[in-house]
Amino acid sequence: MSALTHTPVLLNSVLSLSDPQPGEIVLDVTLGLGGHAAAFLERIGRDGRFIGLDADAENLRSAEERLAHFSCQKEFHHGNFRELPALQLPQVDVLFADLGLSSPHVDDPKRGFTFREEVPLDLRYDRTSGQTAAAWLARASEADIVRVLREYGEVRGARRIAVCMATGEVRTTFDLKRCVEAACGWRAPSVLPQVFQALRIAINDELHALEVLLQAGPELLREGGRMVVLSYHSLEDRLVKQAFRSLSLPEKDTETGAVSVPARFALLTRKPLAPEPDEVRENPRARSAHLRALRRVASISPH
Repeated sequence: MSALTHTPVLLNSVLSLSDPQPGEIVLDVTLGLGGHAAAFLERIGRDGRFIGLDADAENLRSAEERLAHFSCQKEFHHGNFRELPALQLPQVDVLFADLGLSSPHVDDPKRGFTFREEVPLDLRYDRTSGQTAAAWLARASEADIVRVLREYGEVRGARRIAVCMATGEVRTTFDLKRCVEAACGWRAPSVLPQVFQALRIAINDELHALEVLLQAGPELLREGGRMVVLSYHSLEDRLVKQAFRSLSLPEKDTETGAVSVPARFALLTRKPLAPEPDEVRENPRARSAHLRALRRVASISPH
């Protein structure tokens, strides 16, 4: 899927909840191929400012080219959103994160994110740093592999798969596929995606990165600013749900139960938004998407 045919997930809902206005500042921490970003840039116009961040240098270059014709102030950063606290970014009106795999990760088998072809087992978003999945498996203990498969993939039969991984050489996507097939038999086709997901989350430290985003991101919002997050599996969505809910609760007096400090944020989504059947038919990658949003409320002036 090229940048020209890339279909942004839940685009209308993202724009409705983030509500970018002319002249505002937008921070997109998962730039990808720039699909959502192009829509943001159209809304904020020439007087707006756009900041894009992506862990994948190849994605970043593609997005920069795609977005070059927009005339507003733009800046791009190569890095993971776990680095937000160190980037010294300005306060923004919109912060957007799409936690799903970008199209090149899925469409280019050489990235090692799928098992359609036999290629080195990589699974890194940023191929300029960190260790590959193959390198991690070569050093990991059986217990480490079991933990990752259970915690990040909710994989049944994790120990049988881990035994194969720990005792054999798993260097390619097909080596991994053969381990799962040997351990799971006829269940292998349904287990393989869970195994790949678990290893991908571990290699990229995705859940810790998300925790950093959910702590640092809301603090970057101006008064009235909106934070919108698209997640694709229950582990991510649970973290977003819990963080947003906690931020939207006021502090209460422990004795009286009265509100002592009003909430600084308000939920824009009581329940996550999901794609309509028509969108899933047109863009199957949207089928597991969940969208949640938060707004920073205006400060209450003292009387």
